[in-house]
Amino acid sequence: MSAKIANLIADEILAGGIVEGQRLPTEKDMVAEHGVARTTVREALRLLESRDLVTIKSGIGGGPVAKRPQLESLGNTMKLFLQIDGANISDVIDVRLMLEPIVAREAAANISDEQVDVMQTALDRMREDPGDYANFQENNAAFQRSVYDAAGNPVLNIVMETLWLLVRDAEPNEHPIATRLAAIEMQQDVLDAMRARDEDAAAATMSAFVEETAKYYRRRLSEIISGPVRWQM
Repeated sequence: MSAKIANLIADEILAGGIVEGQRLPTEKDMVAEHGVARTTVREALRLLESRDLVTIKSGIGGGPVAKRPQLESLGNTMKLFLQIDGANISDVIDVRLMLEPIVAREAAANISDEQVDVMQTALDRMREDPGDYANFQENNAAFQRSVYDAAGNPVLNIVMETLWLLVRDAEPNEHPIATRLAAIEMQQDVLDAMRARDEDAAAATMSAFVEETAKYYRRRLSEIISGPVRWQM
């Protein structure tokens, strides 16, 4: 019964009936609404909390508050299964090598002018101060997410961003400025192809970009990417 109650609440959160940050009804109100015991409601809330759909605030004015799970949560769950199967980050990179050109092709076919502008802004901001690594990371993430969004397929979007985060989170330190600048120019080639709605060129330039990125990782970070993926709480 607790799982049934949890599913009802989850459906409201995921459908937008309950928005992120909104307080859920009190335990007393949920007991009355669903006609179940308080222990059942508490177990339902624990299930939702474990899925990152609810956070429980303590103290006066506390209680259950709706939230939406982040892709980092999916990435951490994926790490668990990758570790069980003995996978490493190099395996993740191989999958990205296969999928990124496909995503770029789809993005070129579906990208909007507004998405082109967002991606160009991200590249311009990276160019402004390539020595600012936090700025580089933030805008590089904006560029990558825009590519995935432009592809227009929510499944591809989730899968690709999760794979990208797995690789990014394995990085131990900052990339050299020369590497950042080279990456920006290769990303510009990708964007120029997408702006022209040239699907073949978008796939080719993205393939060149991810292949160069893979060479960099295997040359400079071989020990890290060849080690097993590690799941952490």
